[in-house]
Amino acid sequence: MKSTTIEVERSGDWLPADELKDKSLELLGESTDVTLNLNNIDHLDASLLQILLALDIEQKKQGRHMHIENASPDLQQWFEFAGAVDQFGLTERSSDE
Repeated sequence: MKSTTIEVERSGDWLPADELKDKSLELLGESTDVTLNLNNIDHLDASLLQILLALDIEQKKQGRHMHIENASPDLQQWFEFAGAVDQFGLTERSSDE
């Protein structure tokens, strides 16, 4: 299956929810798995988590997958506190970054 990676590279450490929402809506029409690369992102807000959860649900409904890679230790913990760590295939940022 085809896979699309959303590269999130920022000078700051916040990811705007509107940006991810627009890209997510684009991807729902494509037959592709989605990987979200959170490199250099250390904080997400609750609205962004809702978008990620909705994207994951839609991907699963269509027999596709969503994966989050390069989650910082803080983000990994945030996903755990939110009860969403098992929702996504999460990989932590390697220690040399």
